[in-house]
Amino acid sequence: MKHDHLPFEELLKLGDGINRLASEFLAKQALRPEPAWYADLLEEHQAEIAAVVLLWFMEVQDALSVVDWVEWTDPFLWIALEERLARLLAPRLREAARASVRRLAIEEDEPVPLRMADVEIAMWAGSEAASQARLIAAETRMAVIESVMSLDEAGATDSGTMNALLGAGAFGLTRRFAGAALRPVLSDGTEGLEAAVMNARRLLDVRQQMIGETNTVSAIARGFLVAGLLWEMDGKLVTKTYFTQADERVCPRCGPLHGQEVPLRGLFSVGRDFVEAPPIHPLCRCFVRVSVRPVDLPGTFL
Repeated sequence: MKHDHLPFEELLKLGDGINRLASEFLAKQALRPEPAWYADLLEEHQAEIAAVVLLWFMEVQDALSVVDWVEWTDPFLWIALEERLARLLAPRLREAARASVRRLAIEEDEPVPLRMADVEIAMWAGSEAASQARLIAAETRMAVIESVMSLDEAGATDSGTMNALLGAGAFGLTRRFAGAALRPVLSDGTEGLEAAVMNARRLLDVRQQMIGETNTVSAIARGFLVAGLLWEMDGKLVTKTYFTQADERVCPRCGPLHGQEVPLRGLFSVGRDFVEAPPIHPLCRCFVRVSVRPVDLPGTFL
């Protein structure tokens, strides 16, 4: 079956060859985003957010390694892990958004009241980090629950198997990823353990990248929007334009939005699909340009 026209995040939903697709994705070098100053922001802050994500998964591994596998689903354990991720993520989101405000001010040659911007961004970062941590921890916990149940039913929950999967990162996957990673063990028992370990490591790398990229794009876009709102409060006419990266990884949802310009408080739209700004799906790499426009410019929004 040919899936080349679909983006990676859609391919993963098919349940067909997830492990092969993950290998292809990790081996593929993505093009550097445009414009160059946006790519610089992404690279700097994605590295910091990725480090936070990696640290959290290591802490999850440590927390699970000191208890018996039957306690891996303890809700109080996961509440503590969720709160820890929110505390780690919030300052990194805040710094990325603050940096994007400052960079946009330079690109548009328009000053921004930075203290006001910092207050808006701090409130957003705390709320967004809590929301992201809740989603990530909940999905991870559900994946652990389903994995333990599946392994138990297959008679594969001996300590050797569980320790191998814990070390490989099977504890940090989504439910769909975990199902794909564990399939060799569920079908072949301990003979499939080596393949399951390889699958788990590969898919954990993909998930970490998905979380890091998506949160970085979100924080930078938020900084742009905050700058635009402050310009608008100052009486300026502000618009935003949606740009894809115009390569083979652009998905069918983002592609038609490319080049759309709307008022700052407006929504980009295709048919019945309305979005405020990227990211609009996991691994979305799109760019929203916020611009100050002369009021008398032909075609501007009033």
